[in-house]
Amino acid sequence: MNTRIITGTGLLLALALLSQSLRLIIPLPNMVSMFLIGSLVGLCMLVAAMRYGLASGLGIAWATPVIAFMQAMLPFAPFVPLVALGNTVFVILGYLLKNQSVWLQALVCSVAKCVVLYCSFALLFVGFAVLFVGFAVPYPIGRAVLFMMSWPQIVTGTLAVAGARFLLNHSSLGGNK
Repeated sequence: MNTRIITGTGLLLALALLSQSLRLIIPLPNMVSMFLIGSLVGLCMLVAAMRYGLASGLGIAWATPVIAFMQAMLPFAPFVPLVALGNTVFVILGYLLKNQSVWLQALVCSVAKCVVLYCSFALLFVGFAVLFVGFAVPYPIGRAVLFMMSWPQIVTGTLAVAGARFLLNHSSLGGNK
Protein backbone atom coordinates (compact mmCIF):
# COMPACT_ATOMS: atom_id res chain seq x y z
CA MET A 1 0.00 0.00 0.00
CA ASN A 2 1.38 3.39 -0.88
CA THR A 3 1.36 6.52 1.25
CA ARG A 4 -1.50 8.14 -0.70
CA ILE A 5 -3.81 5.19 -0.03
CA ILE A 6 -2.87 4.94 3.64
CA THR A 7 -3.26 8.69 4.17
CA GLY A 8 -6.56 8.91 2.26
CA THR A 9 -7.99 5.92 4.10
CA GLY A 10 -6.85 7.31 7.44
CA LEU A 11 -8.46 10.67 6.76
CA LEU A 12 -11.73 9.06 5.70
CA LEU A 13 -11.68 6.80 8.77
CA ALA A 14 -11.12 9.87 10.96
CA LEU A 15 -14.02 11.64 9.23
CA ALA A 16 -16.28 8.59 9.71
CA LEU A 17 -15.38 8.36 13.40
CA LEU A 18 -15.87 12.10 13.85
CA SER A 19 -19.27 11.76 12.18
CA GLN A 20 -20.20 8.95 14.58
CA SER A 21 -19.14 11.14 17.48
CA LEU A 22 -21.49 13.95 16.49
CA ARG A 23 -24.21 12.36 18.60
CA LEU A 24 -21.95 12.72 21.63
CA ILE A 25 -21.11 16.36 20.87
CA ILE A 26 -24.36 17.76 19.48
CA PRO A 27 -27.67 16.69 21.01
CA LEU A 28 -29.64 15.65 17.96
CA PRO A 29 -33.04 13.95 17.92
CA ASN A 30 -32.64 10.20 17.37
CA MET A 31 -34.15 10.22 13.86
CA VAL A 32 -31.97 13.13 12.70
CA SER A 33 -28.92 11.49 14.24
CA MET A 34 -29.66 8.16 12.55
CA PHE A 35 -30.12 9.64 9.08
CA LEU A 36 -27.31 12.19 9.25
CA ILE A 37 -24.67 10.01 10.85
CA GLY A 38 -25.60 6.87 8.91
CA SER A 39 -25.34 8.75 5.63
CA LEU A 40 -22.00 10.37 6.50
CA VAL A 41 -20.41 7.12 7.67
CA GLY A 42 -21.70 5.27 4.57
CA LEU A 43 -20.33 8.04 2.38
CA CYS A 44 -16.87 7.68 3.97
CA MET A 45 -16.90 3.91 3.46
CA LEU A 46 -17.87 4.21 -0.19
CA VAL A 47 -15.48 7.04 -1.04
CA ALA A 48 -12.67 5.00 0.51
CA ALA A 49 -13.57 1.88 -1.48
CA MET A 50 -14.19 3.67 -4.76
CA ARG A 51 -11.13 5.94 -4.51
CA TYR A 52 -8.53 3.90 -2.65
CA GLY A 53 -9.68 0.32 -3.12
CA LEU A 54 -11.87 -2.30 -1.54
CA ALA A 55 -9.53 -2.90 1.43
CA SER A 56 -9.78 0.77 2.42
CA GLY A 57 -13.57 0.75 2.39
CA LEU A 58 -13.71 -2.52 4.30
CA GLY A 59 -11.30 -1.24 6.94
CA ILE A 60 -13.67 1.64 7.68
CA ALA A 61 -16.69 -0.68 7.45
CA TRP A 62 -15.22 -2.91 10.17
CA ALA A 63 -13.77 -0.19 12.41
CA THR A 64 -16.91 1.94 12.71
CA PRO A 65 -19.13 -0.63 14.49
CA VAL A 66 -16.35 -1.36 17.00
CA ILE A 67 -16.12 2.34 17.84
CA ALA A 68 -19.93 2.61 17.93
CA PHE A 69 -19.95 -0.19 20.53
CA MET A 70 -17.25 1.60 22.53
CA GLN A 71 -19.41 4.75 22.42
CA ALA A 72 -22.41 2.67 23.65
CA MET A 73 -24.30 3.30 20.40
CA LEU A 74 -24.45 -0.46 19.90
CA PRO A 75 -25.70 -1.73 23.26
CA PHE A 76 -24.61 -5.38 22.96
CA ALA A 77 -21.32 -6.87 21.68
CA PRO A 78 -23.04 -9.36 19.30
CA PHE A 79 -24.36 -6.35 17.36
CA VAL A 80 -20.82 -5.42 16.23
CA PRO A 81 -20.23 -8.26 13.72
CA LEU A 82 -23.76 -7.92 12.36
CA VAL A 83 -23.29 -4.22 11.59
CA ALA A 84 -19.85 -5.02 10.15
CA LEU A 85 -21.50 -7.65 7.92
CA GLY A 86 -24.08 -5.14 6.67
CA ASN A 87 -21.34 -2.59 6.03
CA THR A 88 -19.28 -5.22 4.21
CA VAL A 89 -22.14 -6.02 1.84
CA PHE A 90 -22.71 -2.29 1.26
CA VAL A 91 -19.04 -1.59 0.50
CA ILE A 92 -18.46 -4.61 -1.74
CA LEU A 93 -21.57 -3.96 -3.81
CA GLY A 94 -20.77 -0.24 -3.96
CA TYR A 95 -17.29 -1.04 -5.21
CA LEU A 96 -18.51 -3.57 -7.78
CA LEU A 97 -21.20 -1.19 -9.08
CA LYS A 98 -19.07 1.97 -9.13
CA ASN A 99 -19.25 2.18 -12.93
CA GLN A 100 -23.02 1.66 -13.09
CA SER A 101 -25.67 4.35 -12.80
CA VAL A 102 -25.85 6.07 -9.43
CA TRP A 103 -29.47 4.93 -9.02
CA LEU A 104 -28.71 1.28 -9.70
CA GLN A 105 -25.76 1.42 -7.32
CA ALA A 106 -27.84 3.14 -4.64
CA LEU A 107 -30.77 0.76 -4.99
CA VAL A 108 -28.73 -2.46 -4.92
CA CYS A 109 -26.36 -1.36 -2.15
CA SER A 110 -28.94 0.10 0.19
CA VAL A 111 -31.56 -2.63 -0.23
CA ALA A 112 -28.97 -5.39 0.18
CA LYS A 113 -27.59 -3.76 3.34
CA CYS A 114 -31.12 -3.34 4.71
CA VAL A 115 -32.01 -6.99 4.05
CA VAL A 116 -28.76 -8.30 5.55
CA LEU A 117 -29.05 -6.14 8.66
CA TYR A 118 -32.74 -6.72 9.29
CA CYS A 119 -32.55 -10.49 8.77
CA SER A 120 -29.35 -10.95 10.79
CA PHE A 121 -30.70 -8.94 13.73
CA ALA A 122 -34.05 -10.76 13.60
CA LEU A 123 -32.18 -14.09 13.64
CA LEU A 124 -29.98 -12.90 16.49
CA PHE A 125 -32.99 -11.95 18.58
CA VAL A 126 -34.65 -15.32 17.94
CA GLY A 127 -31.36 -17.10 18.65
CA PHE A 128 -30.94 -15.24 21.95
CA ALA A 129 -34.41 -16.30 23.02
CA VAL A 130 -33.80 -19.96 22.08
CA LEU A 131 -30.18 -20.40 23.19
CA PHE A 132 -30.24 -18.35 26.34
CA VAL A 133 -33.41 -19.29 28.13
CA GLY A 134 -34.11 -16.54 30.60
CA PHE A 135 -32.19 -13.96 28.58
CA ALA A 136 -33.59 -12.05 25.67
CA VAL A 137 -33.02 -8.63 24.20
CA PRO A 138 -35.62 -6.45 25.90
CA TYR A 139 -38.61 -5.91 23.62
CA PRO A 140 -38.30 -2.10 23.36
CA ILE A 141 -34.61 -2.39 22.41
CA GLY A 142 -35.26 -5.19 19.93
CA ARG A 143 -38.11 -3.29 18.33
CA ALA A 144 -36.06 -0.09 18.06
CA VAL A 145 -33.07 -1.93 16.61
CA LEU A 146 -35.18 -3.76 14.02
CA PHE A 147 -36.73 -0.44 13.02
CA MET A 148 -33.26 1.14 12.60
CA MET A 149 -32.17 -1.84 10.49
CA SER A 150 -35.20 -1.57 8.17
CA TRP A 151 -36.15 1.19 5.71
CA PRO A 152 -33.88 3.86 7.28
CA GLN A 153 -30.95 1.81 5.93
CA ILE A 154 -32.32 2.31 2.42
CA VAL A 155 -32.52 6.07 2.96
CA THR A 156 -29.04 6.41 4.49
CA GLY A 157 -27.53 4.04 1.91
CA THR A 158 -29.05 5.98 -0.98
CA LEU A 159 -27.82 9.30 0.44
CA ALA A 160 -24.35 7.81 1.00
CA VAL A 161 -24.10 6.52 -2.58
CA ALA A 162 -25.37 9.78 -4.06
CA GLY A 163 -22.99 11.80 -1.88
CA ALA A 164 -20.00 9.60 -2.65
CA ARG A 165 -20.64 9.72 -6.39
CA PHE A 166 -21.10 13.50 -6.26
CA LEU A 167 -17.84 13.98 -4.34
CA LEU A 168 -15.88 11.65 -6.59
CA ASN A 169 -17.24 13.26 -9.77
CA HIS A 170 -16.99 16.90 -8.66
CA SER A 171 -13.80 17.14 -6.66
CA SER A 172 -10.14 16.27 -6.74
CA LEU A 173 -11.02 12.97 -5.00
CA GLY A 174 -12.18 11.57 -8.33
CA GLY A 175 -8.96 12.15 -10.19
CA ASN A 176 -5.65 10.37 -9.90
CA LYS A 177 -3.64 13.12 -8.27
